Amino acid sequence: MKENNLIDAEDCPDTSSQFRRVLDDETDSETQMHKDSRRGFELLRVKLSDNLDHPEIWEAWPQYLADFPGVEALVKEGIANLLPDNRMETPLRIANALCLAYRGKAAEAISSLEVFSTRRSTPLTEGAIFFLKGMADPTNPIYQLKGRVCKVPFQRFEVLEAGTYLCCPGWLSTPVGNCFAQPWEDVWNSPNAEAIRASMHDGSYRFCKKMTCPMIQSGTIPHAEALAAESDDWKEIVRTKKTKMDKGPANVSLVYDRSCNLRCPSCRTSGYMADSETRDRIEEMQEKNIIPMLRHAKMMFVTGSGDPFASRNFRSLMMRLGPEDYPDLRFLILTNGMLLTRKEWEKFPNLHGRIKRLRISIDAATKETHETLRLGAKWSVMLENMEFFGELKQKGLVEEFSLAFIVQQENYKEMGSACELAERLGAEIWFTRLANWGTFTKEEYLRKAVFLSSHPEYPQFLEAMQDPRLLGKHVGLGNLAQLGPTRHDDIG
Repeated sequence: MKENNLIDAEDCPDTSSQFRRVLDDETDSETQMHKDSRRGFELLRVKLSDNLDHPEIWEAWPQYLADFPGVEALVKEGIANLLPDNRMETPLRIANALCLAYRGKAAEAISSLEVFSTRRSTPLTEGAIFFLKGMADPTNPIYQLKGRVCKVPFQRFEVLEAGTYLCCPGWLSTPVGNCFAQPWEDVWNSPNAEAIRASMHDGSYRFCKKMTCPMIQSGTIPHAEALAAESDDWKEIVRTKKTKMDKGPANVSLVYDRSCNLRCPSCRTSGYMADSETRDRIEEMQEKNIIPMLRHAKMMFVTGSGDPFASRNFRSLMMRLGPEDYPDLRFLILTNGMLLTRKEWEKFPNLHGRIKRLRISIDAATKETHETLRLGAKWSVMLENMEFFGELKQKGLVEEFSLAFIVQQENYKEMGSACELAERLGAEIWFTRLANWGTFTKEEYLRKAVFLSSHPEYPQFLEAMQDPRLLGKHVGLGNLAQLGPTRHDDIG
Protein backbone atom coordinates (compact mmCIF):
# COMPACT_ATOMS: atom_id res chain seq x y z
CA MET A 1 0.00 0.00 0.00
CA LYS A 2 1.40 3.36 -1.05
CA GLU A 3 1.02 7.00 -0.02
CA ASN A 4 -2.59 8.25 0.18
CA ASN A 5 -3.90 4.68 0.10
CA LEU A 6 -3.10 4.42 -3.60
CA ILE A 7 -1.52 1.40 -5.26
CA ASP A 8 1.00 1.06 -8.01
CA ALA A 9 0.47 -1.00 -11.13
CA GLU A 10 2.60 -3.85 -9.82
CA ASP A 11 0.29 -4.30 -6.82
CA CYS A 12 -2.78 -4.91 -9.03
CA PRO A 13 -4.06 -8.31 -10.18
CA ASP A 14 -3.81 -9.14 -13.88
CA THR A 15 -6.80 -7.52 -15.61
CA SER A 16 -5.45 -7.61 -19.16
CA SER A 17 -8.40 -9.42 -20.73
CA GLN A 18 -10.81 -7.31 -18.68
CA PHE A 19 -9.24 -4.08 -19.88
CA ARG A 20 -9.21 -5.14 -23.51
CA ARG A 21 -12.91 -5.97 -23.32
CA VAL A 22 -13.62 -2.58 -21.75
CA LEU A 23 -11.43 -0.51 -24.05
CA ASP A 24 -11.99 -2.06 -27.43
CA ASP A 25 -14.42 -4.39 -29.15
CA GLU A 26 -11.68 -5.93 -31.30
CA THR A 27 -10.62 -9.56 -30.81
CA ASP A 28 -7.58 -10.39 -28.70
CA SER A 29 -5.54 -11.13 -31.79
CA GLU A 30 -6.40 -7.78 -33.33
CA THR A 31 -5.57 -6.00 -30.08
CA GLN A 32 -2.26 -7.79 -29.82
CA MET A 33 -1.45 -6.85 -33.42
CA HIS A 34 -1.85 -3.14 -32.59
CA LYS A 35 -0.09 -3.25 -29.24
CA ASP A 36 1.81 0.00 -29.32
CA SER A 37 1.49 3.17 -27.35
CA ARG A 38 -0.05 5.35 -30.04
CA ARG A 39 -2.60 2.74 -30.95
CA GLY A 40 -3.35 2.21 -27.28
CA PHE A 41 -3.89 5.91 -26.66
CA GLU A 42 -6.07 6.23 -29.75
CA LEU A 43 -8.27 3.40 -28.48
CA LEU A 44 -8.60 5.30 -25.21
CA ARG A 45 -9.41 8.59 -26.94
CA VAL A 46 -12.18 6.99 -29.01
CA LYS A 47 -13.64 5.32 -25.95
CA LEU A 48 -13.72 8.59 -24.02
CA SER A 49 -15.13 10.64 -26.89
CA ASP A 50 -18.68 10.17 -25.56
CA ASN A 51 -17.76 12.40 -22.56
CA LEU A 52 -19.37 9.91 -20.17
CA ASP A 53 -17.77 8.44 -17.08
CA HIS A 54 -15.95 5.12 -17.52
CA PRO A 55 -15.15 3.73 -14.05
CA GLU A 56 -14.40 0.34 -15.59
CA ILE A 57 -11.46 1.91 -17.45
CA TRP A 58 -10.14 3.75 -14.40
CA GLU A 59 -10.23 0.47 -12.43
CA ALA A 60 -8.29 -1.37 -15.15
CA TRP A 61 -5.72 1.41 -15.63
CA PRO A 62 -2.67 -0.43 -14.22
CA GLN A 63 -3.10 -3.26 -16.71
CA TYR A 64 -3.60 -0.73 -19.53
CA LEU A 65 -0.16 0.68 -18.75
CA ALA A 66 1.22 -2.83 -18.67
CA ASP A 67 -0.32 -3.60 -22.08
CA PHE A 68 0.84 -0.32 -23.60
CA PRO A 69 4.03 0.59 -21.67
CA GLY A 70 4.84 3.59 -23.85
CA VAL A 71 1.59 5.40 -23.12
CA GLU A 72 2.78 7.12 -19.94
CA ALA A 73 5.71 8.76 -21.76
CA LEU A 74 3.40 9.63 -24.66
CA VAL A 75 0.97 11.31 -22.27
CA LYS A 76 3.71 13.38 -20.64
CA GLU A 77 4.90 14.50 -24.07
CA GLY A 78 1.37 15.33 -25.13
CA ILE A 79 0.70 17.40 -22.00
CA ALA A 80 3.92 19.36 -22.55
CA ASN A 81 2.95 20.24 -26.14
CA LEU A 82 -0.80 20.83 -25.77
CA LEU A 83 -2.40 23.53 -27.86
CA PRO A 84 -5.65 25.26 -26.79
CA ASP A 85 -8.86 23.37 -27.67
CA ASN A 86 -6.95 20.31 -28.83
CA ARG A 87 -9.36 17.36 -29.10
CA MET A 88 -6.76 15.24 -27.32
CA GLU A 89 -6.66 17.45 -24.23
CA THR A 90 -9.37 15.75 -22.18
CA PRO A 91 -8.04 12.18 -22.54
CA LEU A 92 -4.49 13.45 -22.02
CA ARG A 93 -5.42 15.28 -18.81
CA ILE A 94 -7.31 12.29 -17.46
CA ALA A 95 -4.60 9.82 -18.46
CA ASN A 96 -1.95 12.00 -16.83
CA ALA A 97 -3.96 12.25 -13.61
CA LEU A 98 -4.49 8.49 -13.49
CA CYS A 99 -0.78 7.89 -14.02
CA LEU A 100 0.02 10.30 -11.18
CA ALA A 101 -2.53 8.73 -8.86
CA TYR A 102 -1.38 5.18 -9.44
CA ARG A 103 2.15 6.40 -8.69
CA GLY A 104 1.00 7.66 -5.29
CA LYS A 105 0.57 11.36 -6.15
CA ALA A 106 -3.11 11.64 -5.28
CA ALA A 107 -3.24 15.31 -4.33
CA GLU A 108 -1.45 16.42 -7.48
CA ALA A 109 -3.67 14.21 -9.66
CA ILE A 110 -6.93 15.45 -8.13
CA SER A 111 -5.90 19.11 -8.14
CA SER A 112 -4.88 19.00 -11.80
CA LEU A 113 -8.21 17.55 -12.88
CA GLU A 114 -10.25 19.87 -10.66
CA VAL A 115 -8.69 22.90 -12.30
CA PHE A 116 -9.22 21.42 -15.77
CA SER A 117 -12.82 20.48 -14.93
CA THR A 118 -13.70 24.12 -14.25
CA ARG A 119 -13.27 24.66 -17.98
CA ARG A 120 -14.71 21.36 -19.19
CA SER A 121 -17.02 19.99 -16.56
CA THR A 122 -18.52 16.78 -17.94
CA PRO A 123 -19.54 13.40 -16.54
CA LEU A 124 -16.18 12.19 -17.88
CA THR A 125 -13.96 14.67 -16.06
CA GLU A 126 -16.02 14.65 -12.86
CA GLY A 127 -16.17 10.86 -12.93
CA ALA A 128 -12.40 10.62 -13.12
CA ILE A 129 -12.05 13.02 -10.17
CA PHE A 130 -14.63 11.01 -8.22
CA PHE A 131 -12.71 7.79 -8.87
CA LEU A 132 -9.40 9.33 -7.79
CA LYS A 133 -10.95 10.66 -4.59
CA GLY A 134 -12.38 7.22 -3.93
CA MET A 135 -8.93 5.69 -4.34
CA ALA A 136 -7.52 8.18 -1.86
CA ASP A 137 -10.36 7.57 0.61
CA PRO A 138 -11.37 3.93 0.01
CA THR A 139 -13.47 3.49 3.16
CA ASN A 140 -15.69 6.49 2.43
CA PRO A 141 -19.13 5.11 1.43
CA ILE A 142 -20.01 7.99 -0.88
CA TYR A 143 -17.53 6.60 -3.42
CA GLN A 144 -19.26 3.19 -3.45
CA LEU A 145 -22.19 3.54 -5.84
CA LYS A 146 -22.62 -0.08 -6.85
CA GLY A 147 -25.64 -1.55 -5.13
CA ARG A 148 -27.30 1.86 -4.80
CA VAL A 149 -30.16 3.01 -7.03
CA CYS A 150 -30.99 6.70 -7.42
CA LYS A 151 -34.74 7.28 -7.61
CA VAL A 152 -34.60 10.47 -9.62
CA PRO A 153 -34.42 9.17 -13.25
CA PHE A 154 -37.34 6.83 -12.53
CA GLN A 155 -39.55 9.65 -11.25
CA ARG A 156 -38.42 13.03 -12.56
CA PHE A 157 -38.91 14.88 -15.84
CA GLU A 158 -37.08 18.19 -16.30
CA VAL A 159 -38.40 20.16 -19.27
CA LEU A 160 -36.12 22.84 -20.70
CA GLU A 161 -36.50 24.80 -23.92
CA ALA A 162 -33.49 23.13 -25.55
CA GLY A 163 -34.13 19.61 -24.28
CA THR A 164 -35.70 17.39 -21.65
CA TYR A 165 -33.79 15.59 -18.87
CA LEU A 166 -34.33 13.04 -16.11
CA CYS A 167 -32.61 15.23 -13.51
CA CYS A 168 -31.19 18.71 -13.19
CA PRO A 169 -28.98 19.08 -16.31
CA GLY A 170 -26.28 20.56 -14.11
CA TRP A 171 -26.01 17.12 -12.50
CA LEU A 172 -27.07 14.83 -15.35
CA SER A 173 -26.38 16.57 -18.63
CA THR A 174 -27.55 14.03 -21.24
CA PRO A 175 -30.95 14.97 -22.74
CA VAL A 176 -33.54 12.26 -23.30
CA GLY A 177 -35.44 14.17 -25.97
CA ASN A 178 -37.29 17.46 -26.38
CA CYS A 179 -40.87 18.06 -25.30
CA PHE A 180 -41.06 21.04 -27.64
CA ALA A 181 -40.72 18.62 -30.58
CA GLN A 182 -41.92 15.22 -29.33
CA PRO A 183 -44.81 13.72 -27.34
CA TRP A 184 -43.81 13.49 -23.69
CA GLU A 185 -44.44 9.73 -23.64
CA ASP A 186 -41.76 9.17 -26.32
CA VAL A 187 -39.27 11.29 -24.44
CA TRP A 188 -39.96 9.65 -21.07
CA ASN A 189 -38.99 6.19 -22.34
CA SER A 190 -36.50 7.15 -25.05
CA PRO A 191 -33.31 5.13 -25.63
CA ASN A 192 -31.29 7.71 -23.70
CA ALA A 193 -33.76 7.58 -20.82
CA GLU A 194 -33.47 3.80 -20.59
CA ALA A 195 -29.66 3.96 -20.80
CA ILE A 196 -29.53 6.45 -17.93
CA ARG A 197 -31.73 4.24 -15.75
CA ALA A 198 -29.58 1.23 -16.64
CA SER A 199 -26.52 3.11 -15.36
CA MET A 200 -28.20 3.33 -11.95
CA HIS A 201 -28.74 -0.43 -11.90
CA ASP A 202 -25.16 -1.30 -12.91
CA GLY A 203 -23.63 1.22 -10.50
CA SER A 204 -21.61 3.08 -13.13
CA TYR A 205 -23.68 6.29 -12.95
CA ARG A 206 -21.74 7.16 -16.08
CA PHE A 207 -24.12 9.93 -17.16
CA CYS A 208 -23.93 11.78 -13.82
CA LYS A 209 -21.68 14.63 -12.77
CA LYS A 210 -20.55 12.90 -9.63
CA MET A 211 -18.69 15.80 -8.03
CA THR A 212 -21.67 18.13 -8.52
CA CYS A 213 -24.66 15.91 -7.68
CA PRO A 214 -25.67 16.71 -4.09
CA MET A 215 -27.20 13.26 -3.54
CA ILE A 216 -23.97 11.50 -4.50
CA GLN A 217 -21.83 13.92 -2.50
CA SER A 218 -24.03 13.68 0.59
CA GLY A 219 -24.26 9.89 0.36
CA THR A 220 -28.06 9.85 0.36
CA ILE A 221 -28.68 7.52 -2.61
CA PRO A 222 -30.50 4.48 -1.16
CA HIS A 223 -29.24 0.92 -1.25
CA ALA A 224 -31.18 -1.26 -3.68
CA GLU A 225 -32.47 -3.54 -0.92
CA ALA A 226 -33.87 -0.63 1.09
CA LEU A 227 -35.46 0.85 -2.01
CA ALA A 228 -37.09 -2.45 -2.95
CA ALA A 229 -38.69 -2.58 0.50
CA GLU A 230 -40.45 0.76 -0.02
CA SER A 231 -43.17 -0.47 -2.40
CA ASP A 232 -44.11 -3.16 -4.89
CA ASP A 233 -43.28 -0.78 -7.75
CA TRP A 234 -39.74 -0.22 -6.48
CA LYS A 235 -39.36 -3.92 -5.77
CA GLU A 236 -40.10 -4.69 -9.42
CA ILE A 237 -37.78 -1.93 -10.66
CA VAL A 238 -34.90 -3.22 -8.56
CA ARG A 239 -35.52 -6.94 -9.08
CA THR A 240 -35.93 -6.78 -12.88
CA LYS A 241 -33.53 -3.85 -13.38
CA LYS A 242 -36.38 -2.10 -15.11
CA THR A 243 -35.60 0.82 -17.41
CA LYS A 244 -38.92 1.39 -19.24
CA MET A 245 -41.54 3.03 -17.06
CA ASP A 246 -45.20 2.03 -17.23
CA LYS A 247 -46.34 5.21 -15.50
CA GLY A 248 -45.52 8.81 -16.33
CA PRO A 249 -43.21 10.95 -14.18
CA ALA A 250 -44.31 11.61 -10.62
CA ASN A 251 -42.21 14.79 -10.43
CA VAL A 252 -42.26 17.32 -13.28
CA SER A 253 -39.80 20.22 -13.34
CA LEU A 254 -40.65 23.18 -15.57
CA VAL A 255 -37.46 25.00 -16.53
CA TYR A 256 -38.23 26.31 -20.01
CA ASP A 257 -38.81 30.02 -19.40
CA ARG A 258 -35.78 32.11 -18.43
CA SER A 259 -37.85 35.22 -17.70
CA CYS A 260 -36.63 36.85 -14.51
CA ASN A 261 -36.79 40.19 -12.70
CA LEU A 262 -33.14 39.85 -11.60
CA ARG A 263 -29.86 39.37 -13.47
CA CYS A 264 -27.67 37.33 -11.12
CA PRO A 265 -24.11 36.76 -12.45
CA SER A 266 -24.24 33.09 -11.40
CA CYS A 267 -27.12 32.55 -13.82
CA ARG A 268 -26.94 35.06 -16.68
CA THR A 269 -24.99 37.92 -18.17
CA SER A 270 -27.99 40.15 -18.92
CA GLY A 271 -31.68 40.53 -18.12
CA TYR A 272 -34.28 38.46 -19.96
CA MET A 273 -38.03 38.48 -20.48
CA ALA A 274 -39.66 36.17 -23.02
CA ASP A 275 -41.14 37.94 -26.03
CA SER A 276 -44.64 37.25 -27.39
CA GLU A 277 -43.42 34.71 -29.97
CA THR A 278 -41.59 32.73 -27.31
CA ARG A 279 -44.58 32.87 -24.97
CA ASP A 280 -46.85 31.54 -27.73
CA ARG A 281 -44.51 28.64 -28.42
CA ILE A 282 -44.36 27.82 -24.72
CA GLU A 283 -48.14 27.97 -24.46
CA GLU A 284 -48.53 25.53 -27.36
CA MET A 285 -46.09 23.06 -25.78
CA GLN A 286 -47.79 23.34 -22.40
CA GLU A 287 -51.16 22.49 -23.91
CA LYS A 288 -49.80 19.47 -25.81
CA ASN A 289 -47.46 18.01 -23.22
CA ILE A 290 -47.40 19.65 -19.80
CA ILE A 291 -51.12 19.86 -19.00
CA PRO A 292 -51.83 16.19 -19.90
CA MET A 293 -48.72 14.99 -18.06
CA LEU A 294 -49.52 16.91 -14.88
CA ARG A 295 -52.88 15.17 -14.52
CA HIS A 296 -51.00 12.08 -13.32
CA ALA A 297 -48.06 13.80 -11.57
CA LYS A 298 -47.64 14.22 -7.83
CA MET A 299 -45.27 17.17 -7.80
CA MET A 300 -44.56 20.17 -10.05
CA PHE A 301 -41.36 22.17 -9.65
CA VAL A 302 -41.12 25.71 -11.02
CA THR A 303 -38.52 26.99 -11.81
CA GLY A 304 -34.74 26.70 -11.97
CA SER A 305 -34.46 28.82 -15.10
CA GLY A 306 -35.73 32.21 -13.97
CA ASP A 307 -38.45 33.28 -11.57
CA PRO A 308 -41.96 31.78 -11.71
CA PHE A 309 -43.60 35.05 -10.73
CA ALA A 310 -41.77 36.97 -13.48
CA SER A 311 -42.93 34.55 -16.16
CA ARG A 312 -46.33 35.15 -17.77
CA ASN A 313 -46.54 31.50 -18.82
CA PHE A 314 -45.75 30.10 -15.39
CA ARG A 315 -48.08 32.56 -13.65
CA SER A 316 -50.91 31.53 -15.95
CA LEU A 317 -50.20 27.85 -15.42
CA MET A 318 -50.11 28.11 -11.62
CA MET A 319 -53.42 29.96 -11.67
CA ARG A 320 -54.92 27.19 -13.81
CA LEU A 321 -53.91 24.10 -11.84
CA GLY A 322 -56.73 24.01 -9.31
CA PRO A 323 -57.34 21.21 -6.79
CA GLU A 324 -60.58 20.20 -8.50
CA ASP A 325 -58.83 18.96 -11.67
CA TYR A 326 -55.44 18.21 -10.08
CA PRO A 327 -56.29 16.93 -6.59
CA ASP A 328 -53.00 15.05 -6.06
CA LEU A 329 -50.68 17.73 -7.43
CA ARG A 330 -48.41 19.68 -5.12
CA PHE A 331 -45.85 22.37 -5.84
CA LEU A 332 -42.15 23.03 -5.30
CA ILE A 333 -41.56 26.74 -5.84
CA LEU A 334 -38.08 28.22 -6.35
CA THR A 335 -38.08 32.01 -6.47
CA ASN A 336 -35.75 34.90 -5.75
CA GLY A 337 -38.42 36.16 -3.33
CA MET A 338 -38.69 39.71 -4.61
CA LEU A 339 -42.07 39.47 -6.37
CA LEU A 340 -43.96 37.17 -4.00
CA THR A 341 -45.31 39.80 -1.63
CA ARG A 342 -48.33 39.51 0.67
CA LYS A 343 -50.48 41.15 -1.98
CA GLU A 344 -49.16 38.94 -4.78
CA TRP A 345 -49.77 35.77 -2.76
CA GLU A 346 -53.52 36.42 -2.82
CA LYS A 347 -53.52 36.17 -6.64
CA PHE A 348 -52.56 32.49 -6.44
CA PRO A 349 -55.23 30.70 -4.35
CA ASN A 350 -54.36 27.42 -6.10
CA LEU A 351 -51.03 27.45 -4.25
CA HIS A 352 -52.51 27.94 -0.80
CA GLY A 353 -52.02 24.80 1.26
CA ARG A 354 -50.59 22.92 -1.76
CA ILE A 355 -46.92 23.99 -1.64
CA LYS A 356 -44.64 21.18 -0.53
CA ARG A 357 -41.61 23.48 -0.47
CA LEU A 358 -41.09 27.19 -0.99
CA ARG A 359 -37.38 27.78 -1.60
CA ILE A 360 -35.87 31.27 -1.75
CA SER A 361 -32.48 32.08 -3.34
CA ILE A 362 -30.48 34.43 -1.12
CA ASP A 363 -26.71 33.63 -1.42
CA ALA A 364 -25.92 35.94 1.48
CA ALA A 365 -26.67 37.01 5.03
CA THR A 366 -25.99 40.72 4.54
CA LYS A 367 -27.38 43.51 2.39
CA GLU A 368 -24.08 44.28 0.61
CA THR A 369 -23.35 40.71 -0.43
CA HIS A 370 -26.92 39.85 -1.40
CA GLU A 371 -27.36 42.91 -3.60
CA THR A 372 -23.95 42.28 -5.21
CA LEU A 373 -24.63 38.64 -6.09
CA ARG A 374 -28.32 39.00 -6.92
CA LEU A 375 -28.42 42.08 -9.10
CA GLY A 376 -31.67 44.01 -8.88
CA ALA A 377 -32.67 42.61 -5.49
CA LYS A 378 -33.32 44.74 -2.39
CA TRP A 379 -32.33 43.23 0.93
CA SER A 380 -34.99 45.17 2.87
CA VAL A 381 -37.72 43.78 0.60
CA MET A 382 -36.25 40.28 0.90
CA LEU A 383 -36.29 40.41 4.70
CA GLU A 384 -39.91 41.59 4.74
CA ASN A 385 -41.01 38.91 2.28
CA MET A 386 -39.10 36.16 4.07
CA GLU A 387 -40.79 37.07 7.34
CA PHE A 388 -44.09 36.62 5.48
CA PHE A 389 -42.99 33.22 4.13
CA GLY A 390 -42.27 32.14 7.69
CA GLU A 391 -45.84 33.10 8.60
CA LEU A 392 -47.17 31.03 5.69
CA LYS A 393 -45.36 28.00 7.06
CA GLN A 394 -46.69 28.59 10.56
CA LYS A 395 -50.24 28.74 9.18
CA GLY A 396 -49.78 25.51 7.21
CA LEU A 397 -50.18 27.22 3.84
CA VAL A 398 -46.62 26.14 2.98
CA GLU A 399 -45.32 22.79 4.26
CA GLU A 400 -41.60 23.56 4.01
CA PHE A 401 -39.79 26.88 3.75
CA SER A 402 -36.10 26.88 2.81
CA LEU A 403 -33.32 29.16 1.65
CA ALA A 404 -30.88 28.37 -1.18
CA PHE A 405 -27.30 29.59 -0.84
CA ILE A 406 -24.82 29.21 -3.73
CA VAL A 407 -21.37 29.17 -2.16
CA GLN A 408 -18.58 31.20 -3.77
CA GLN A 409 -15.60 33.36 -2.83
CA GLU A 410 -17.72 36.43 -2.13
CA ASN A 411 -20.05 34.82 0.41
CA TYR A 412 -18.52 31.76 2.10
CA LYS A 413 -17.72 33.75 5.24
CA GLU A 414 -21.46 34.41 5.68
CA MET A 415 -22.53 30.74 5.71
CA GLY A 416 -22.77 30.57 9.50
CA SER A 417 -24.73 33.81 9.71
CA ALA A 418 -27.07 32.56 6.98
CA CYS A 419 -27.78 29.48 9.13
CA GLU A 420 -28.75 31.80 11.99
CA LEU A 421 -31.01 33.82 9.67
CA ALA A 422 -32.74 30.68 8.45
CA GLU A 423 -33.29 29.46 12.00
CA ARG A 424 -34.82 32.79 13.00
CA LEU A 425 -37.19 32.66 10.02
CA GLY A 426 -38.19 29.07 10.74
CA ALA A 427 -36.60 27.90 7.48
CA GLU A 428 -34.21 25.21 6.36
CA ILE A 429 -31.13 26.28 4.39
CA TRP A 430 -29.46 24.42 1.55
CA PHE A 431 -25.88 25.13 0.48
CA THR A 432 -24.45 24.18 -2.92
CA ARG A 433 -21.32 24.88 -4.93
CA LEU A 434 -21.30 27.62 -7.53
CA ALA A 435 -21.61 26.09 -11.02
CA ASN A 436 -20.44 27.67 -14.24
CA TRP A 437 -23.41 27.87 -16.61
CA GLY A 438 -21.27 29.60 -19.22
CA THR A 439 -21.51 33.00 -17.57
CA PHE A 440 -17.90 33.00 -16.33
CA THR A 441 -14.57 32.64 -18.05
CA LYS A 442 -12.27 29.94 -16.71
CA GLU A 443 -10.28 32.57 -14.81
CA GLU A 444 -13.40 34.18 -13.33
CA TYR A 445 -14.75 30.84 -12.18
CA LEU A 446 -11.45 29.78 -10.63
CA ARG A 447 -11.42 33.04 -8.68
CA LYS A 448 -14.92 32.36 -7.36
CA ALA A 449 -14.61 28.58 -6.79
CA VAL A 450 -13.25 28.81 -3.25
CA PHE A 451 -14.22 25.17 -2.61
CA LEU A 452 -11.47 23.92 -4.96
CA SER A 453 -8.22 22.86 -3.28
CA SER A 454 -6.23 25.06 -5.71
CA HIS A 455 -7.98 28.26 -4.56
CA PRO A 456 -5.75 30.57 -2.48
CA GLU A 457 -8.48 30.94 0.18
CA TYR A 458 -9.22 27.20 0.37
CA PRO A 459 -7.74 26.85 3.91
CA GLN A 460 -9.96 29.71 5.12
CA PHE A 461 -12.93 28.10 3.35
CA LEU A 462 -12.30 24.79 5.10
CA GLU A 463 -12.16 26.68 8.39
CA ALA A 464 -15.50 28.33 7.60
CA MET A 465 -16.95 24.90 6.77
CA GLN A 466 -16.20 23.78 10.35
CA ASP A 467 -18.51 26.45 11.78
CA PRO A 468 -20.72 24.61 14.32
CA ARG A 469 -23.73 26.54 13.04
CA LEU A 470 -23.54 24.35 9.92
CA LEU A 471 -24.45 21.36 12.10
CA GLY A 472 -27.98 22.61 12.69
CA LYS A 473 -30.75 20.16 11.84
CA HIS A 474 -32.19 22.78 9.50
CA VAL A 475 -28.93 22.90 7.45
CA GLY A 476 -28.20 20.87 4.29
CA LEU A 477 -24.68 20.88 2.87
CA GLY A 478 -25.46 19.03 -0.38
CA ASN A 479 -22.41 18.71 -2.61
CA LEU A 480 -20.28 20.41 0.06
CA ALA A 481 -21.04 17.73 2.65
CA GLN A 482 -17.61 16.08 2.38
CA LEU A 483 -15.93 19.35 3.36
CA GLY A 484 -18.17 20.22 6.29
CA PRO A 485 -18.30 19.21 9.94
CA THR A 486 -19.18 15.61 10.78
CA ARG A 487 -22.90 15.03 11.00
CA HIS A 488 -25.24 12.10 11.04
CA ASP A 489 -28.05 13.34 8.81
CA ASP A 490 -28.80 15.78 6.00
CA ILE A 491 -31.80 17.47 4.49
CA GLY A 492 -32.76 17.44 0.84
